[in-house]
Amino acid sequence: ESPAAAKATMARFKKTFGEAPLWAFDSNVGKQVFQRTCVACHAWNGVGGALGPDLAGTWRNGVDYFIENIVDPNAVVGESFQLNLITKKDGTVISGMVESQTDSALIVRTVAEKITVPKDQIQNRQVMAQSMMPPGLLETLPEPEAIALLKFLTSKN
Repeated sequence: ESPAAAKATMARFKKTFGEAPLWAFDSNVGKQVFQRTCVACHAWNGVGGALGPDLAGTWRNGVDYFIENIVDPNAVVGESFQLNLITKKDGTVISGMVESQTDSALIVRTVAEKITVPKDQIQNRQVMAQSMMPPGLLETLPEPEAIALLKFLTSKN
């Protein structure tokens, strides 16, 4: 369940998007916003980051899906996208998603790189119920950019 403040923000964005004259917003601008803001973690048709799901084809889910997931990305987090905090025996902390594992190592994808962590070097591993996506990204955008981004995400591209 999303907190009340997140629900209010979602309602505001749904109203703003629903009342916007979408013909006046260019989905190419939305694509540029996506490339600037989202592509480090999310791919579009296989191009981009792998910390979040590839968003190609998700346009079918509609604007509510995107508003809810951008405003409150921790409301529903798939197991493969949960944040892992790994503390190594030398005190180093690695924050990322476990991409795969073997009997002897974890392969962890961080924002910057993919790291192989030998299991015998792990002191502690916490699997968080949250994603790596910070909440509130939509609120950081000027309203015209937010609308253009949502138009891009909900258009068949």
